[in-house]
Amino acid sequence: MVLKLVPVHVIDKNGEPIVDLTKDDFWITDDGNPVTISAFEKHERAAPTGPGTPAPGEPGSSAAPNRALNRRFVLLFDFAFNTGRGVVAGITAARRFLQTEVQPGDEIALISYSMLRGLRVHEFLTTDHSKILAALSAITSKEIVGRADEVEQAYWMTADMNFKDPDVVPNMEAQRRESAQQARRYFEALARFADALRLVQGEKNILFFSSGVPSSLVNSGRRAVTADPRIVESAAQQSTGSTFDIPNSELRAFQENMLREFSAANCPVYSFDTRESAMLPALYSYDEAVSQNRPMGGLLLGADSGGIFRDDKTTGMDSLRRMSRKTGGKYYSNIAAHEKNLEEVSAVTAAYYVLGYAIPAVPDGQFHKIKVGVVRKGCQVKTQPGYFNPKPFREYTEIERNIHLFDLALNEKAELQAPIPVPASALSYDAGQGPKVRVLARVPKEVWRQLQGQTVEIVALFFDARDSLLSLQRVAVPVADYRGTDVLFSAVASARQGATKCRIVVRDLQTGQSAIASTTAFSGPSGGQSISVFSPMLLVEGGGLFLLEGVAKGSAETPSWRALYGYDAAEFSPVIGDEPVEAGKIKVILPYSARGFSQSDLSFKANLVNLGTGENLDRPAVPEGSIKSGDLSVQMFRLSLDGVPPGEYILYVHVGSRIKGQVASARVPLRVGR
Repeated sequence: MVLKLVPVHVIDKNGEPIVDLTKDDFWITDDGNPVTISAFEKHERAAPTGPGTPAPGEPGSSAAPNRALNRRFVLLFDFAFNTGRGVVAGITAARRFLQTEVQPGDEIALISYSMLRGLRVHEFLTTDHSKILAALSAITSKEIVGRADEVEQAYWMTADMNFKDPDVVPNMEAQRRESAQQARRYFEALARFADALRLVQGEKNILFFSSGVPSSLVNSGRRAVTADPRIVESAAQQSTGSTFDIPNSELRAFQENMLREFSAANCPVYSFDTRESAMLPALYSYDEAVSQNRPMGGLLLGADSGGIFRDDKTTGMDSLRRMSRKTGGKYYSNIAAHEKNLEEVSAVTAAYYVLGYAIPAVPDGQFHKIKVGVVRKGCQVKTQPGYFNPKPFREYTEIERNIHLFDLALNEKAELQAPIPVPASALSYDAGQGPKVRVLARVPKEVWRQLQGQTVEIVALFFDARDSLLSLQRVAVPVADYRGTDVLFSAVASARQGATKCRIVVRDLQTGQSAIASTTAFSGPSGGQSISVFSPMLLVEGGGLFLLEGVAKGSAETPSWRALYGYDAAEFSPVIGDEPVEAGKIKVILPYSARGFSQSDLSFKANLVNLGTGENLDRPAVPEGSIKSGDLSVQMFRLSLDGVPPGEYILYVHVGSRIKGQVASARVPLRVGR
């Protein structure tokens, strides 16, 4: 069984939220069958954060509340049907929303669609709002190409003026057919995106910044119209046969399918029409537009087609209104009034209840109709009409697989499918090619037994301290080759000074079953130190791990990491993550650099600090040999754990100069399990 979470809005007859209900006030039916509500949350609007309020995780901020179901927003930017000014106005509005209306715990995603690149996920649902602000800063209007609404405006102006040029009319019809194809691809891409959002529980509020698909392009075509019917008849007889009537019933069907998908995925769309930002109206601007843009002067293709004086039938106003009405959102006609409108969106979405009940975990993709009611009189309930069971992973579309991967790779608490945790460690070192971070993850045989498909992909992701992606590496392997085997997966990336976050995703490509490993490494400043010590590797007796490596782009490591951290894999295994060490001794491999010092000038010491008690335990470091590898030296030594009580420790390893007194240290967590 799994827990199904349903967000519910309750208002009174005046449209004001009702916020004093309890679990006993609600009832739910699933496909007509009453269910027991086992989880209940009440959410009310908090005071706006306001500019300058620390983001979650920053000093002075409040931690995000631990909720079963957070409020979720998708900032969706349309580059296909928009203007440069419209995009800028949308970015301004989105930034205002992030700075003044979102609350700690709100999950935000940033998505865009363009004719050049299609649908792009800039940031998936995250509570780190600074990531969204950073991604917004990188958005530009350069991708606004294929301006279908410009063609539409010129097309109907030609029709309305009964233009008879035998070359112009067929050319306009050809451009309009291409515009219709652009609109079809647009509807299909957004429908696939909405379908993928079914994977995410709860209500996903879409803030859509667009000027919309021209209504006349979507609806069935019309004949050219003038004030004199005799001119129409004459034009029809004398023209090349065009009546400016290209039926688009097929295009309307694609639009309707998109709207159904957004509605079924519980995605109310709040449309912000960016057309109003396209120009500032002057007293005679309409007359100027008409006089300067006759068909003979360029068919309006050079005009700013977002102008507010355009005929509404060639704008996207009706398309945006329909999108919002069909999905339960709202249409806002003037992007310039975004402050008031965004405040309204925040208020409407902030007060809600979350009801949870158990459902069978059946991945059949079937739709289940739900109904929610309140026993108190005078309450109006707004909630989703139903939900889809997850479908088999093998039937996922490409965007659904990507969202599944985003959920696993980017969120600390993946919700689409509970992954199996596996241990990981990270090594930080610099062998002369700049700082590197290598992640090691142990995928035990028990995990491979649970992977029932034929192929598994292993994805390694590295992020810097600002959560910018440094590297992504992927390998696909047959499950049968590793079933019953303990595998040590390794991948490396060039690092920057500070923290490097590492995440390993192991995913069955047939079932979607996954395993996750996470760890963090720290890289210090490069150069300048007489003595530098890098991450120690801990080894215990007992080999048999199969080594599998990711493939990084760029030049190969020289020397290789296995030259720095060389060990006999038949006799030893690395201690990974918080795996308990039950042996009485461990072996330590320590790379270091000591320019100007001979081996005899150096001393090696170690101590353990108990994280529970703070007790310090000196441990004798018994040398077991050393090697030279490029510009680095590698010291091996043995530490005894005899007499060390079970618990969580930090192992400190120190390299010091006997002559000058300089000391450099490295540390690694150690869990003693005896």
